[in-house]
Amino acid sequence: MQAIEFDAVVKDRSIPLPSSTTLPPGQSVRVVVMFEPRCGLDESLPGEDAIMKLARHPKIVPGFAPLSRDEAHER
Repeated sequence: MQAIEFDAVVKDRSIPLPSSTTLPPGQSVRVVVMFEPRCGLDESLPGEDAIMKLARHPKIVPGFAPLSRDEAHER
């Protein structure tokens, strides 16, 4: 088995092969995709709003302590 390694950018849910790579039609291949996951709110799923994004990626604030039920009702 031969290995070809290259960097590419996903476009329209596909990864283009480098022009120097020649594979005959019908060639059986094994593909391994390695990537660094993006963390943040810029990733959105179809039909997802800001609240759904925050639910998937909660904002972590050091030292934050939520109000107790009584404290919330005092306000």
